[in-house]
Amino acid sequence: MKKIILFFSVLWFSLGAQSHGFDYSVITLTEQDNNRWSLQIKSSLDAFRKEVKQHFSESPYTTPEQFSEQLLEHITSTLKIVVKDKNISLGEGTVSLGHETSVFFKEITMPVKTTKIQLINGSLKDIYRHTTKLLVVEKNSETKSFILSKSNNFTVIFPIK
Repeated sequence: MKKIILFFSVLWFSLGAQSHGFDYSVITLTEQDNNRWSLQIKSSLDAFRKEVKQHFSESPYTTPEQFSEQLLEHITSTLKIVVKDKNISLGEGTVSLGHETSVFFKEITMPVKTTKIQLINGSLKDIYRHTTKLLVVEKNSETKSFILSKSNNFTVIFPIK
């Protein structure tokens, strides 16, 4: 009897799991050395495809390389990091395609004595009921976590040390 209950419990909980959900993404902003930061965005390939298809419908991609280029162009034009009222360049990005697709920017330079950062994630906002979890990993500090959604215009302002 215990095995049957355990079986149905595992089955019930697995139905609620959302691996690589279309409407969910994670952004990790990590402090490196010398005012440099890296940023990684993870979401389902389908979510990124939907955004690229919507924003590049007049010039659709035909190869994975073209898709990656269009995705990077879309993200660099819609994801903003603002410090002291200035947009910070994300720099050169790379895309790792897969069921869970990752976009990585490793050379983001913040101004000296930055005390707060505004992050605006417009890169996946067109997806119905999309939510982004933002993780901010500072050196010698606890990881901060924020939820970005339509209710806060996919925007957060947070302090840093």
